[in-house]
Amino acid sequence: MIFVAGTMSLAPEHIDAFEHAVQAMVGAVREEDGCVHYSLLVEDRATGLVNVLEMWESEEKLKAHLQTEATQTFFGRFGPLLTGMNAQVYDAVNPRGVPL
Repeated sequence: MIFVAGTMSLAPEHIDAFEHAVQAMVGAVREEDGCVHYSLLVEDRATGLVNVLEMWESEEKLKAHLQTEATQTFFGRFGPLLTGMNAQVYDAVNPRGVPL
């Protein structure tokens, strides 16, 4: 199991279009083979900060997702508008419930 986690930023004037595009694709991404969790959530509209949290069964499944036409189109549109991105891939080792 792997996670993709971090943030990305884009100019605030592009946040509405970004959020609309995410809403249009998120359902299909969540149905992709190997997707356990997928969310790109706008944290701060004023600064254009977006939280990234994805969980995939394997790095191979993530790579397949990144090669889909929908993902390529999405990043083709919004990639040039990013002003920052620090999302990274993490290996999930020893997952367990939260000790509440």
